[in-house]
Amino acid sequence: MSKNLIEGNNIFSEIINREKDCILVTMEEPFALIKDNVRPKEVIFNCDMTEDNLKRLSSDKKEGNIIYGFGGGTACDTAKYLAAKWNLPVVIVPSVVSVDAWLCRSVAVRFDHKVRYVEDVNPQRFIVDYAILKKGPEILNKAGVSDVLSITTALGDWNIARREFGDRYDISYYNASRNIAVNLLSRETDISVLNEEGLRAIVRGQLEEVLLCEEWGNSRPEEGGEHFLGYCLEEITHKHYIHGLLIALNILVVLKLQRDEAVFDYKKMYGFFKNIGLDFSFARQNITPDEYRKALLSTPEYVKKEKLYNGVFSRRSVFDGQGEYSVDGITEWAASLKN
Repeated sequence: MSKNLIEGNNIFSEIINREKDCILVTMEEPFALIKDNVRPKEVIFNCDMTEDNLKRLSSDKKEGNIIYGFGGGTACDTAKYLAAKWNLPVVIVPSVVSVDAWLCRSVAVRFDHKVRYVEDVNPQRFIVDYAILKKGPEILNKAGVSDVLSITTALGDWNIARREFGDRYDISYYNASRNIAVNLLSRETDISVLNEEGLRAIVRGQLEEVLLCEEWGNSRPEEGGEHFLGYCLEEITHKHYIHGLLIALNILVVLKLQRDEAVFDYKKMYGFFKNIGLDFSFARQNITPDEYRKALLSTPEYVKKEKLYNGVFSRRSVFDGQGEYSVDGITEWAASLKN
């Protein structure tokens, strides 16, 4: 299994301008980076991934024979959604690599403040223009490590799921997933200065992780309690968070909660995030201790209700009654984490 990935510098405008009847799906900020250099037939802007809005967009079919999705996760997912509804080929071009959504076949749609994955779209090509990525917000590109490094907590949860719940397991996929995380962690210096090699390391990590999950059949090798805690917090607060910042924070919390089952050390992971300059503090994300505490307490039931993968939040007692592993202790510790 592979992706048709084209990489280079200053290649996007040349490629898209070869298309005679191209529909460009984007957002205002990324479009500003290219608007003087591209000539699409139609431009669609979208920043709302709710089901109702996507249905409205797809009901107004534009004239064209191919769709290009250019931007972050929202623009890329919108392009995939419209391609599926209009039966058109789609090319995906990220303007930032803040999440791995640009590489995924599914589309993340919001239903009643919950994320649901719909459609199954196989983009014709993926274009990575490093000259464009370098112009993107540094915090968003650096946040892109989290959808790869969620492997570190997912593997601990997978161990728990296998040993305590008898879930399906394969050592070859487990080791392959672990190696992806280890390789990305080894590129700390390049990622901290966000040079081309650092961006390339994030792209490669996301690509390898997505391909591995597609081959396995679901996101078990990459997704665990760190994502589920984030989903639960979003459902409680109805706030919008920068995905990679929230997942980075939750990675540290879940690694700590996993204790002896943790495959990676939360202190070393904290050092990596600090060294690359990723600010995931409560203050940066507008999270209050009370909101986070409620999410910690609610995630076990949320995991059960949503039928998510087994892991640390599937245990009967996730928290100790008192001390650093109590819900108050974990909340206080999470609130103290700063870049």
